Amino acid sequence: MSVRQVKLVLDGKTGEMKAVDTDIPRGSPATPILFVTYLSGIFDVVEVAVPGIQGLSFVDDIGWWAAGADDEGVATKLSAAVAVAIEWAAGNRVAFDHGKTEAALFRKKKQTPKAKVKVGDNVVPFNKEATRWLGIWLDSQLTLKDHHATRLKDGKKAMARLRRLTGQMGLSPANCRNVMTACIRSMFGSELWWKGDHVPGTMGRAEELQLLVNQEARATTGCFRTTNLGDLSMESGLWAATTQLENRQRRFGLRLLSLLQGNQAREVAGAPTEIGRRLTNALAYAGRTESTVLLEDPETLDAVALGRGGGSEGGGGEC
Repeated sequence: MSVRQVKLVLDGKTGEMKAVDTDIPRGSPATPILFVTYLSGIFDVVEVAVPGIQGLSFVDDIGWWAAGADDEGVATKLSAAVAVAIEWAAGNRVAFDHGKTEAALFRKKKQTPKAKVKVGDNVVPFNKEATRWLGIWLDSQLTLKDHHATRLKDGKKAMARLRRLTGQMGLSPANCRNVMTACIRSMFGSELWWKGDHVPGTMGRAEELQLLVNQEARATTGCFRTTNLGDLSMESGLWAATTQLENRQRRFGLRLLSLLQGNQAREVAGAPTEIGRRLTNALAYAGRTESTVLLEDPETLDAVALGRGGGSEGGGGEC
């Protein structure tokens, strides 16, 4: 880190080696480690100075969490925490970007909060719309409806772009499927909101995702819109939306249980909370699973049977 050199290569010409004695190399894994280590002292200082405040951070995103009976009480605690954090930063050569500061209030009742959080010389109101944090859109009631709608919209846009790409490049069905599953991430974060099929709170979301899965399957196989959905799923190798949602929740629970003892995230699985009970039920699944095998090379057109109607046995549908 202290003895580094750099040279510039431009149009086949190589410059002289120059010494670099400032900053950390871009992309170095040491950067987030050093950053977190340097800022680790701020959390104990703020939590001791302001009772009821807890720190919540991810690399350079620092957050403060407080519980209260109303928005005024929460705003007062957060304002006090921010004041202590700014004071600590001034004494440790750290600067916060006040322009990027956001405040979010979560509660059961859907009401517009009037209180504001004081951040230095500015005041920050609580967000009226969903707040994006670590890729998850959090609404005031934590229903994650906005997150689902945003991810679904992004998935449809990606689907439109990939459909043109796979159609023009002449990819095999197996490669088309790999591209679809890698680039369309509409179910990201579904582990937090999926409660099961036909359950109030998430009813209708699986059907919306299934429409997108059907489009992925048609782009993978080249089948018509009238192709039987059961045959379409089997030929494309894409699981139904409900199955994918349940599998994601099981994998999420297994990831939590694989964490080291003492990690607080590990305690979520099996906790006496709504999401803890959902993960417990998901991990208790002992049913049979099936694997789908795709051909490495696409079959010839003569060997592929394309359905033109949705009335065959086993159920049909049109989306």
